[in-house]
Amino acid sequence: MPKTREEWIASLEPRLERGGSSWDRLSGACEQLVIFGSRAAGVPNEDSDFDLLCVGPGASRLSRALDLVFIAPEDLLGERWLGSELAGHVARYGIWLKGEPDWVHRQHGSHQAVERKRQKLLHRLQAVEQYFHLLDPLYLQKYLTLTRRDLQRFEHLTHGEPVPPTPILDRAWAQLGNPAAKLRALASEAGVGSPFLLERLSVPEYWPASPRLQRLQGWD
Repeated sequence: MPKTREEWIASLEPRLERGGSSWDRLSGACEQLVIFGSRAAGVPNEDSDFDLLCVGPGASRLSRALDLVFIAPEDLLGERWLGSELAGHVARYGIWLKGEPDWVHRQHGSHQAVERKRQKLLHRLQAVEQYFHLLDPLYLQKYLTLTRRDLQRFEHLTHGEPVPPTPILDRAWAQLGNPAAKLRALASEAGVGSPFLLERLSVPEYWPASPRLQRLQGWD
């Protein structure tokens, strides 16, 4: 796994080139470039992509090899960014390849981030309930696992804590002595404690995702 700045850049370069860019071009346009996600935290899965926060002009784009997330410099000290889930994660786990972490001391938890996560949970649950009878079992497991992870993220956000990358969430869940009780408590706190959700999420096979499912979704 890359350790030095030069090793990180060497790992990023071929992925940037496949996307029609380069490190020199990106570095010349951006004030800060920050690795985040499972690779920055030192817990990548075999197929984990690279996640790069780019403070500068550009449009965010996602791929299997590299996710580029752009934020305009003028938005970096705004409340929407500083109180966001991603800002908390980057402030805790980010590795700066260019620029300085001059905003991280101003990052904070926010009610808005908690509410956005709650609404995401509600919308996903409504969609799964509506189309449950049409979903292949593998994809049902996908959406239920996503819901379980978002409940974990919701808990971190309500406590004002940075949200860890997915592998850390999965490991923490697998170590619980009574995950069904934890699930009920989290679902109740988030206001999504429907019998549909609890009945299906309480099945142990949904607790972490299977390797096949992880490969299918490219989660990290």
